[in-house]
Amino acid sequence: MADLSTMLANKRVLAVDDLVESRSAMKKMLTILGADKVDVAMDGDEATEFIVNNNYDLIISDYNLGRGRDGQQILEEARFTHQIKATCTFVMLTGENAMDMVMGAIEYEPDDYITKPFTIDVMRQRLTRILAIKEMFTPINEAIDKQASRTVLALCDQLLLAQPRLKRRVERIQGRTLLKLKEYEKALKLYDSILKEREINWALLGKATCLFKLEKYPQAEKLLIHTIKEHPKYVQCYDLLSKVHLKNKDRKAAQNSLISATQVSPKQVLRQMELGRLAYANKDFAVAEGAFKMSVKLARHSCYRSVKNYLLFAKSLQHKITPQSNRDTRAASTEAFKAIEEAKTLYKENTDYVFEATIIESTTYTNLGKDADAKAIAAKAEELLSHVNDASGAMQLSMVNVFLDTKQHAKAQDLLAELGRRKDLSRSETRELTRTRNEISEQVVREYTTEMNDKAIGFFERGQLQQAIDIFNQATAYKEAGYTVIVNAIQAKVTFMDQREPSREMVKEVEELFVRLGDLPDTDERFDRWQQLKKSLARLKRMI
Repeated sequence: MADLSTMLANKRVLAVDDLVESRSAMKKMLTILGADKVDVAMDGDEATEFIVNNNYDLIISDYNLGRGRDGQQILEEARFTHQIKATCTFVMLTGENAMDMVMGAIEYEPDDYITKPFTIDVMRQRLTRILAIKEMFTPINEAIDKQASRTVLALCDQLLLAQPRLKRRVERIQGRTLLKLKEYEKALKLYDSILKEREINWALLGKATCLFKLEKYPQAEKLLIHTIKEHPKYVQCYDLLSKVHLKNKDRKAAQNSLISATQVSPKQVLRQMELGRLAYANKDFAVAEGAFKMSVKLARHSCYRSVKNYLLFAKSLQHKITPQSNRDTRAASTEAFKAIEEAKTLYKENTDYVFEATIIESTTYTNLGKDADAKAIAAKAEELLSHVNDASGAMQLSMVNVFLDTKQHAKAQDLLAELGRRKDLSRSETRELTRTRNEISEQVVREYTTEMNDKAIGFFERGQLQQAIDIFNQATAYKEAGYTVIVNAIQAKVTFMDQREPSREMVKEVEELFVRLGDLPDTDERFDRWQQLKKSLARLKRMI
């Protein structure tokens, strides 16, 4: 076995610790042990920046880095984005009291752990062993980096013959590779042979994964429940169990499995995102709110940052927002507006995303009972939608709902008619279209225009003719507006022109309203008034 100074020679090393004394001590140790290219980082953000800009052979990171990302998150993100290769050795430093949690809460695993506190002699012994083993796996890891799965399997067979003591490490790579190749029967046979000798947590999970992929859901569920009982901190088992529950169409059980997983590993962003989406679909908005809040926090400065985190967090807060100005409403609306604004700022170049954020902003104002603000923001959303190329059915449906919320039924109906002509709606979008059409039935619109008519009459009786005309214009924009509403709208406009002066534009508007009325029978109680208004219109036309 080569000595450590030889193994460290010419290797690029990164040491990560949030305490300045520890960073200094670690760098000094590594230099004494033979490393001549050592960078140090003070937190997860700085470490990630170093990893993006350099090709490291060895990374040693403390697990607990204070605020922000921990060591496991640095590793997960670096592996997820392929910023560090399989040939890179990642060693985690952790306190004895945190070891159990760290060992269980792993997705992308470190090559090894060193428990703190440690001396330079302990560091020398552990690194010598870790790097020596890593060196034996170099050809395999190089093949993994090249995604040459068949080569990986062949090299695993060779290493097993040469180094039988590495059997378990090699078998673990073999199992993962077979799963990647979707050779589930072969992988199942491998895991069964391992489990006959010894019950190992990763082999149990591997077997359960094979059973799941082979659609043997009852067997997978039984095995996962057993594994969780024996290894309650092996967090990936909860994830797979959640997927099994989803296959069984038990979304509540799936959600509960993910809740258990987040209790073990609360800082895993993708899991929090999945929990949030599942809880939101289950209408468990309290759980969704917590999950999306954590997702936004954890992903803010990482590759996992997504506009959906911000928007779904804002949406999940809506159940707390009411016109009553209580503490919960104020806190929830403040958080919602903050998430919306951050999404708009971060994704300002993407009109689709800004549109989605603006839709939620309008809804938030509606829930607060601030109708004027909601309608003003709805107008911004409408403008944004007009600039979207090939707007999706989902976007148009969300605009329809905002039109309904802001009592713009005519616009909602026009957009619904456009949606009805689309041939590319999904089943869920078609169901939503039908539901919305039922919601905006003729009777609903008729009742609404009647309310507007009463409001306009109030302005008319007080002599506020322009205000009355503005409301009548809104009411008559609906094709379902009744005869009474149309006659009153004509009356308001004729009176307005009598008191001021007639205009071609308004005369034309009145003529169009008469066309909509048609000929009233002399039995209609509005007949005499209709005839008098026609005469008034003829007189006004002669005055132009």
